[in-house]
Amino acid sequence: MAIKALLILHISIVIFFTIFLCRSPKVRAWSKAIWKSPKVRRRGAIGLGFILAIIIAFLAYPSSDTPQTDSEQIFQAYSSAKVSGLAAQGAIVLDSSFQDGSIKPELAYVLPTILKVYNDIVEKPTTPRLLQLNDTLKLSFDGYKQFKNRGIRILKKLQQDLGKRYTADIQSRGSSHILYVVYNGAPWDNEQLVSLPATEASLQNQVDPAILMSLICHTSDFDFNYEGEKNLSGLLALDSGNGLEQVFIGAQHLRAALAANATEEDAIASLYPIHDIQRDRLPWKKDPLKATWVKEVLNDAQFYRNNGITPSREPVPSQR
Repeated sequence: MAIKALLILHISIVIFFTIFLCRSPKVRAWSKAIWKSPKVRRRGAIGLGFILAIIIAFLAYPSSDTPQTDSEQIFQAYSSAKVSGLAAQGAIVLDSSFQDGSIKPELAYVLPTILKVYNDIVEKPTTPRLLQLNDTLKLSFDGYKQFKNRGIRILKKLQQDLGKRYTADIQSRGSSHILYVVYNGAPWDNEQLVSLPATEASLQNQVDPAILMSLICHTSDFDFNYEGEKNLSGLLALDSGNGLEQVFIGAQHLRAALAANATEEDAIASLYPIHDIQRDRLPWKKDPLKATWVKEVLNDAQFYRNNGITPSREPVPSQR
């Protein structure tokens, strides 16, 4: 639709300048002198007809009916599921006023880290009560008369683990002590938001999450609406799975590829997203495009490891 609108705009500009120039007597006289030639008239008519045919065909060509995926809704749903999972495990209690319709992923993703800090510092921790998780995370620690020293230690540890983009404070009301956490940085992009599902999928399938992240990066650049060849689409250009489902399917494919191939490089090469009969018959090391792709995947996998995407910890994504 944007391309069609741009085309219409250009046509309108051309028409405007044509009308403007034709108002000049000199231009009209010059045009009449040239137009008297039969050859010029014939070629002009053919050229104009050809241009009009292209314009009509382009405007009449149906636009893609492929529904566009809303990544914000995807990560809202994933965050909501993670919070519900923590509640089901007994790690938190959802307050009666809690609403999960507008969960902020940047806060939901660090909730496990916050709970770990609380449980590590408090000797006999009660179950925290989650009050809010939209623009501000509000978590109530109930049943403590005094919380000052423990509160200071919690805040100091959270600042260390979460970084400067998060601010935290604890306010005490009787025996309830409410932790407030606010995210002050730029909204996370798809690359950062995919890191937690990728880590989760990798743990389930016992593969390196850094490699999975790099495969997604070099397949779709974390675009849920990516369209590859042969009607393949999604984060990993697969023939099945919507949204984050492809992350988990991709982890399964990676595990199968590693089991079926002698080396990690061979396994990654087998997941090359562009398929061609002649290319598939050629050893991947002799295919410059595929060999370069494998090298880039491995290089960026190390980048993700350096930025905390490892099987041993929940990632707190950093700006790339």
